[in-house]
Amino acid sequence: MKMEQHIAVSVPVAAGTWFMTHNWYYVAMALFLGFLIDVDHVFDYIREEGRFDMRHLFQKSYEGDFRRFYVIFHAYEYIPLAWLAGYLAHNYTFSAVFTVAYLSHMIPDQLMNNVKPFGYFLSFRICKKFVMRELFYDKGRRLEK
Repeated sequence: MKMEQHIAVSVPVAAGTWFMTHNWYYVAMALFLGFLIDVDHVFDYIREEGRFDMRHLFQKSYEGDFRRFYVIFHAYEYIPLAWLAGYLAHNYTFSAVFTVAYLSHMIPDQLMNNVKPFGYFLSFRICKKFVMRELFYDKGRRLEK
């Protein structure tokens, strides 16, 4: 999904976070989780290309043109870890904001990026050795409804 689309989803989530918590820390967390977690695409791009070119990065990302795809910040496994952290710290607001903001990024990615059902589970990507063609459907193929 494009950054502009992530921002369009993240801003209302951040506004709702402010309305519910009146805490700038949680608003910043909601914004970071809503669209800035895509910084992991930069890591993958530099690892694969050995250089940084913003224009080519976006093109390569939108076309799904990676051999291996790590995207370390995209992993559903982080949600139970956030709930464990919230439980241990007695801070359920953290867990709730994390979950809503994180899913506001992950669910649109899951629906829009032609990813296989378990492609955004880090454990699945490890099992598939991060090979992109194992994680995503062919560029032209869509999930049947």
